[in-house]
Amino acid sequence: MANKLDDLVLHDDTKSRLNDYLSRPGHALMLSGLIGCGLGTIAKALANQIAGANTIYIKPTQHNKQKTVIINADDIAELSMIVRDRRGNSSLAVVIDGADQTSAGVFERMLKLIEEPVIGVHYIFTAHCLDNIPATIMSRSSLIKVELPTSEQCLELYRGCDATKAAQIRFIADRRPAQIIRLLVDSEGDFERQSMLVSLAKEFLQGSVSRRLEIVNEITEREVGVQYCNNLSKLLLVTSANKVANPHQLSARLDLIDKTATNLSATGNVKIQLTNLALNF
Repeated sequence: MANKLDDLVLHDDTKSRLNDYLSRPGHALMLSGLIGCGLGTIAKALANQIAGANTIYIKPTQHNKQKTVIINADDIAELSMIVRDRRGNSSLAVVIDGADQTSAGVFERMLKLIEEPVIGVHYIFTAHCLDNIPATIMSRSSLIKVELPTSEQCLELYRGCDATKAAQIRFIADRRPAQIIRLLVDSEGDFERQSMLVSLAKEFLQGSVSRRLEIVNEITEREVGVQYCNNLSKLLLVTSANKVANPHQLSARLDLIDKTATNLSATGNVKIQLTNLALNF
């Protein structure tokens, strides 16, 4: 795990802004960017440089009787007490990863934490969809939008990797460092699953409406749905470049895919969004 920003592959502008933040850490910081860009990893590196082991890390989980993976009130219930009872002059960093995935009432608790600043306590939020974050929290937080690194910067991640596999990962993950690393490590079969998503995307483009519906019906996770849409866009552009395509139809299909991915990122219902894509493609 990376302990410092220098250990990460970052766009130069993003790295500069993050270093500026570290030179004078504020009370609340919001990190935002595309899925797979490494928001959680960046947040942990910042927290480590600010507070070392004095870091609290909270992320969406699936609790009992919960159907979705979110942050709920129980996850942050003890934060106020921990902050209040903090001893000594050491800094404390609180990382809330996936702040845009919360249950009702959680934002009010988050707001209470950051609108009453405590010296030495630094909150670092991450969110892929800022539309889900209330204006009251945004107005009290500094914002850094994480840009994707260049293709050249990402090349160092592929050192020692088989050329064929590297090419496949570049297609799947593009310039998203966190996703590239997950696929390279492949500790949980991520590469095989993502390769299967690419194959299913090819089937989707070539198949009938009924086959498309069968394919999307198997996708139940939001992040998987977004990745599937990314694969569809890339494949659609590649296949269109190799044959004469109707530009209006191509544009309409790309817009539909992009809208679907955007809605999924904004916590839209996975089944509804992908079914709509399959029916209207």
